[in-house]
Amino acid sequence: MQQLAKDPYRPTMHFTPPFGWMNDPNGLVYINNEYHLFYQYFPYANKWGPMHWGHAVSADLRNWQHLPPALVPDEKGMCFSGSAVIDWKNSSGLFNDSEQPGVIALYTACIAPSNGTDGEQMQSLAYSRDGGFSWEKLEQNPILANPGLKDFRDPKVIWHEESQHWIMVITEGQEIGFYRSGDLNVWEKISTFGLEEGAHDPLPWECPDLFPIQLEGSDETYWVLIVGVQGCSFAGGSGTQYFIGQFDGENFVNHHEPETVLWLDYGRDYYAAQTWSDVADGSRVAIAWMSNWQYANEVPTRNWRSAMSAPRSMKLCKTDAGLRLLSEIPKEWGLEMERQTHPASGTSLNQGHSLKLSNSYQAGVVDATLIFEIGSELKIAPFGNESLVYIVCRSEAGYHLTTKRVIADEGEENYQKTFASDVMLDLPQNDELNLVALIDRCSSEHLLQQGEFCVTDLSFDSYVSGYELTCIKGAVKLERLNFCAQSVGNPTTKAA
Repeated sequence: MQQLAKDPYRPTMHFTPPFGWMNDPNGLVYINNEYHLFYQYFPYANKWGPMHWGHAVSADLRNWQHLPPALVPDEKGMCFSGSAVIDWKNSSGLFNDSEQPGVIALYTACIAPSNGTDGEQMQSLAYSRDGGFSWEKLEQNPILANPGLKDFRDPKVIWHEESQHWIMVITEGQEIGFYRSGDLNVWEKISTFGLEEGAHDPLPWECPDLFPIQLEGSDETYWVLIVGVQGCSFAGGSGTQYFIGQFDGENFVNHHEPETVLWLDYGRDYYAAQTWSDVADGSRVAIAWMSNWQYANEVPTRNWRSAMSAPRSMKLCKTDAGLRLLSEIPKEWGLEMERQTHPASGTSLNQGHSLKLSNSYQAGVVDATLIFEIGSELKIAPFGNESLVYIVCRSEAGYHLTTKRVIADEGEENYQKTFASDVMLDLPQNDELNLVALIDRCSSEHLLQQGEFCVTDLSFDSYVSGYELTCIKGAVKLERLNFCAQSVGNPTTKAA
């Protein structure tokens, strides 16, 4: 085992704040060949506090440049989650014709009363005349007053071409409210969705996203609505569900039965997923907060807390279970060029045998196709220890994946109570098990069966080694095994 020094848990492939606290990704927009990432940020401590919008940019979604906070709290409130769009036709009237297309951010402003009660949440607007690098808040804020709801936040705004209106989806407790506008300033409510649909718990839905997507191999277009749940995810606590349906400019209609629950990720640590707007080729690339509200404030990192997931390109496919979103690592990350065939590719692991893909701890990517005999069982140890293991067994019914996570390094009280987990996921029968795994200093992301099933989990153990496969029972053929290691000393973020 290798003991990591200095800042042992700061990732090398994933985005983290330079200092302080980070949660939801916000305002994802693609401008002038750069991805802008805004995020919920408290730069003065490593626990949640008065929310700012942190800011970073990247040309490849992997190497990020930190910028000063874009939005900061003022007398009108903290800056909660929201979204950003390019105002191509200056429908807001805030930009001169001679300027490059302006950028609009819609966010939730919240003033927290001194008596400790919940603050009133209302929607505000900020605008940028220089391509998203500097921002001014609209003097007339808020642009959308609270209609009397305790939870009224996280506006996601898109342009709906068919109706020639801007559409806003926003948290309204256990529902998502739909609003429309012609100028991004004056909004009219048009519908709600979700009261008896999908997964619910006593806490409000959060962080909606809405976008059209074409069915692979078809000219059919569907709409996807992404919604965060805070306490009832597949693996417990925070998680991200999605709905597939149709949207006509006023109403979203679910393609599935109301009780159907679809998850973007089946692990403990994938929340508040959002997609980038205005990407040139129309692709849907998502990123999520890689944590869970059950313990996010207490994990044992030092002067920072939380990382973003790896970005994921999403496509809509027909599967044996019906329409599903499948995820893959976007081409911008360049992983296809870096993957190298492992010497063990094409061999088999028999009962009691292990294979360690690297002898020292490194961040890396695994890309494999595995063939299981019926009754075979494989243990995957992403960090070469027992802090996080996945047990995969194949039966006549299909594959069964059990996640076992234990506490290795001590954190604060809630971390001790809620971090350990034991979760089982069933996958349908298939001749092969395909996986892509991204392993970083404190995170494991597995995209299984071409990304139909994704599992993201954190792990904190300062004594680690390389990714290890162990055959517990039967035999598993390593039909295809590629591995790319990245040195832990190669940071992916830099200051402005």
